[in-house]
Amino acid sequence: MTQNRGGTKTAREAGGNAAAAGWKRGKEGYVAWLDVFQANTLVVRALERTLKEQFGLPLAGYEVLVRLVEVPEGERVRMQELARKVLLSKSGLSQLFTRLERRGLVERHGDPENLRVTYALITEEGREALERTRPMFREEIEERFAGHLDKEEIRTIRRAMRKVIRASGDEPLSEGTND
Repeated sequence: MTQNRGGTKTAREAGGNAAAAGWKRGKEGYVAWLDVFQANTLVVRALERTLKEQFGLPLAGYEVLVRLVEVPEGERVRMQELARKVLLSKSGLSQLFTRLERRGLVERHGDPENLRVTYALITEEGREALERTRPMFREEIEERFAGHLDKEEIRTIRRAMRKVIRASGDEPLSEGTND
């Protein structure tokens, strides 16, 4: 690490905010988490900005469309399951879904046999919107994330993040996805 003019390492140089978080200087686990958190935040902000500017669509709205288009023909997904897949609360998804419905991108359908169950469906207009946004989304991911990593680094990140996800009691959402 570099030294400041006085010859000592600054807190930032020795591991960011590790000391402020109660960790010993240079605690690798915390520093790695901080880097993942910062990288994720920066890429998400850029994706969000580009999607809104070019398509008027929030990133979570894009994710809703992606998850709905992945539902096999003839099957349905419950709103509750969709919320889990897009990492939103049920109420957060409901509010977002209402905005997407107003644009004609998605629809809700109740289950006549169980009035507590509501299914989420993508409309043809939603499929078309997704097809228009996908190329930009893929370009942004390449430009802001994947393009800076080689194949082995990408594999390492995937393995590491899958371990963390599974340790949290969940399964990676990337299983079976086309994006």
